[in-house]
Amino acid sequence: MTHPIGTLPGNTSNPGTGSTGSSEPKDYSVFDTSVGKYVISPQDDPNRPAIYTSGDLYTFLVTTKESNFGMNAFDFFVPTGGGPPPHIHNYEHEAFFVEEGQVNFFVGNEAGALDIPSGDPGKEEFILQGLPQGTFVFGPRLRPHGFANPNSTEAQSGPNTGARILSITTPGGLDLLFEFAGKAVTNRNNPIPPPPPGIDPKQLEFGQRTGGGVAFNGYKPPAGTPNYVLVLPDNAPQTLKDQIQSQVGGVEGFTISTYSQRPKVTGPFGIEYTSLSSFDETIDNLGNKLSYNSFSLAPQVTNVFTQAFLNGTQVLSSNESSATGIANLKLNTQGEIEYSLTVNGLDFGSFLPAGTPQTADTKDDVTAIHIHSGKRGSSGEHVFNILDATEQDETDLKITLNQGGSATLSGVWNQTEQPIPSLLNTFLNNSGLPGEESDFYVQVHTKGNPSGEIRGQIARSTNDFPTAIKAENHEAFYVREGTLSFKINDEVRLAEANTFVYVRPGSTYSFGNFGTQQVESLAVSVDSPQVVPATVPSPLTPQGGVVPNEIKFLGSQSNIFGDTSGSRRRIYGSKENDEIIVNQDDRAFGKDGDDLLDASGGAGGNRLYGGNGNDEIILHHNDRGFGEEGDDLLDASGGDGYNRLDGGHGNDTLIAGKYDELLGGEGNDTLVISSGGDNLLYGGSGVDRFEIANGEFPDAVIEGRQLTFLGLPQLTDTKNTIMDFEIGVDKIAIKNIAHIDSFDDLKLLPAFGDIRSTSVVARVKAPGDSDNSEISLVNLSGVLFNELKASDFVFA
Repeated sequence: MTHPIGTLPGNTSNPGTGSTGSSEPKDYSVFDTSVGKYVISPQDDPNRPAIYTSGDLYTFLVTTKESNFGMNAFDFFVPTGGGPPPHIHNYEHEAFFVEEGQVNFFVGNEAGALDIPSGDPGKEEFILQGLPQGTFVFGPRLRPHGFANPNSTEAQSGPNTGARILSITTPGGLDLLFEFAGKAVTNRNNPIPPPPPGIDPKQLEFGQRTGGGVAFNGYKPPAGTPNYVLVLPDNAPQTLKDQIQSQVGGVEGFTISTYSQRPKVTGPFGIEYTSLSSFDETIDNLGNKLSYNSFSLAPQVTNVFTQAFLNGTQVLSSNESSATGIANLKLNTQGEIEYSLTVNGLDFGSFLPAGTPQTADTKDDVTAIHIHSGKRGSSGEHVFNILDATEQDETDLKITLNQGGSATLSGVWNQTEQPIPSLLNTFLNNSGLPGEESDFYVQVHTKGNPSGEIRGQIARSTNDFPTAIKAENHEAFYVREGTLSFKINDEVRLAEANTFVYVRPGSTYSFGNFGTQQVESLAVSVDSPQVVPATVPSPLTPQGGVVPNEIKFLGSQSNIFGDTSGSRRRIYGSKENDEIIVNQDDRAFGKDGDDLLDASGGAGGNRLYGGNGNDEIILHHNDRGFGEEGDDLLDASGGDGYNRLDGGHGNDTLIAGKYDELLGGEGNDTLVISSGGDNLLYGGSGVDRFEIANGEFPDAVIEGRQLTFLGLPQLTDTKNTIMDFEIGVDKIAIKNIAHIDSFDDLKLLPAFGDIRSTSVVARVKAPGDSDNSEISLVNLSGVLFNELKASDFVFA
C-alpha cells in the first residue's frame, strides 16, 4: 500500500505518477536485504546511532532502514528542561513508555504549538503532569502530543541525569527527521547541549514534506482518528489518578485506565500478557496499527551446551550469502576441544577424495575455515586453523558430504596442534545462560568472499526454547528486569535488563527465561502497510497506430528524404548514412548507417527508429525516438514536449526539452536536462550520468507548500524526476552553476508527500544575497536523502 502522505493540516493563515519505460520497475518489498533480521541493543549502546535534538539525547534502537519502513524505536533520554514542543505527526503513530523518572505530557484534541499555553479553558488542550515510571501513552497519528521533563533526575546517561522514555513509531521515517535536523552524538560521556532557541527551521522544513510538525491554532483531528490510550501503573498516587480523571476523563478521544483494568490475553508461547493497547484501538485509515503489551515470565531450568551459528550477516562486511553453518564444541576429559561444523550452501568438492566440485559456480568454493579471537562485531587473529592451505593446524580433519549437499567437518583441537586459549577453555568449562557469548568466533572463507562468507560467534545454547514461531509482524521487546534468552533464526542471544530486541517479519523466533529471577518485559507487535515511492505519472499520452498513406524506400544512391508536405508515411532508409525529415504521424526507419532522423519542423506524432549505427534523432512534439543499436544522440531540447526518447543499446546521449520521458536503456548513457521541466528520466542498466543543470537553472515553478510565512525560503521546483537512480553506480552532474561547486552546496530533503524519495535543492542566489530563495533541481524516486553521498555527484 502506498502511504498518501499529505501536507500539513489546513490553515487559513497560510498564504501559501509512474511509467515503467524500458526499465524493470524497482522491487520495494525489501528495503535492504543486507541488514540483519534482528537488532539487540542494550541501554546507551555506543554502537547505535544517536543524535541531540530538543535538548534531549535520542538513541535509534530500530532505524527505518533496519525495519524496511515498518517502524522506528528510540531511547529518549530527557534531561531536566528537555522535551519537544507540542506537535503532530501526519505520518506515524507514536507510543511512549516512561522507563525512568517522571515526565509531563501534552495531549489534546486541539493544538497550537504557536499558542501554548493558550489560557483558554474552552480549548481541549491538557498538560498531564508527573506521569511516573511505567506509564504508557499511545499518541495516534493526527492527534497533538509533546513531553517535557520539568525536574526528574532518576535516569543516568554518562554525566547527564534526567528521565527516559521508550518511543515506538509506525511506520518508520521519524529517525530521518532526527538525522536531518539533529546533531550527531559522538561521545555519550559529554553533557547534552541545550536546544537552539525557537522552532528549528530544519524541523519545519522536513516536517512539511512528510506531513508533520507544527499544529496550527484551531486544528482538530479528523473524524475516525484513534483515541489516545493512557495507562497508569497501579501504584501511581491516587491524587495523580484523580487529577488526570478530572482533566481528560470523559473527554472524547481519550481512553484512560490502570494496568489492572486492562485486558489480559494469552499470547505466543502461552504467556499471559497485559494489553496496554490493541490493534483494534490503534488502527487508522492507512492500516497502521500496533499492539503494546507487558508480561512477566518465571525462571525455568535448562541444560546448556556450546554452539556457533554461522551466517553472512555476522561477517564484518555483511553479505547476502544464503549459506549457513552450525558448529558444536565441547571439552573432553583430556582438556581437548572436540568440534563438528556442518555447512549448508557452500562447495567443499575440492577437499573431497574425488575432487569434484559440488556446483559449477566457483564463487562458493570454500578456501579456508578458522577459529578467531574477537567479540561479535570485531575481528581478531586466528587461534586455530581448521582448514587452511598454508597454515593448517588440524592434523586429523574429517570431511563428510551429507545427503542434500551439506558438508560436516569434525576433529579434535589438541594442545600439540595449537595452544587452546585460556579464555576459550574457561568458557567451555563453565556453565551460564543461553546466549552468553565467548570472545571467539568461527569463520568460513570462499573464493567469492575471501574476507569471510559466513561467521558465527561461539556461544552458549539450549534445546529448551519453546517451539519457534514465524514473525508475521514487526516484533519488539524491551527487557525491564531480569534476562531473556532469544533464539532468532537459529542464533541464540541474551538480552539483559534494559535491553531492546527487534525481530523482522519473516524471521523465526523464540525466547525463554533461563536466569534466576522473574523477567518483566514489554512486547510490541507492529503491523504497518508497505511504504513505496509515490507514483509519478508519465507526461505522455498513447499515440496509437496509423495506416500509412505512402511507403517510401530510399535507394542506395538517394539517401535524403526531405519532403515535409505529406503525413502518415513510412520511410525506410538504406544501408548508408541517411537523412530523413518527417512531418506528421510519419514513421522513419534509419536501418544501417549513421542516420539523421529529423522531426524538428514537424507537426508531431512521428516515430523515428535509428536502427544500427550511431544515429542523430531530433524530436519536436508528441514524437517517439528510438536509437536502437549504436551510440546515438536523441535531442528534444528544441521541441514543444511530450516526447519519448529511448536510447536502446549503446552509450547514448538523450537531451530533454519539457514534459519529455527519457529512457537510456542498455549501456552507459548520458541523460541531459537542457532548460525545461516536468521530465521523467530512466537511466536503465549501465553506468548512467544525469546532467540536471548546465550553465543555467532549468525552468521551475513556485512550490506553494513551502512554509514561507514561517521564515522558510521561497522554493521553486523543476519537477524533473530521476526514476531509477542507482547509488554508487550512476552520477548526477551539475555544471557551470555559480556557487554550486560541491556536494556541500546542496541540500537533500524528502520529496513533498513522498518520504521514500529525495529532492536535490540548491540556492538560487549566492550566500549573503538578500533574495532568499531555493530551487529543487531534481527528485530521485525511491532514494532516501541520507543515502546519497558526494561520490554520487560531479560538478564538472
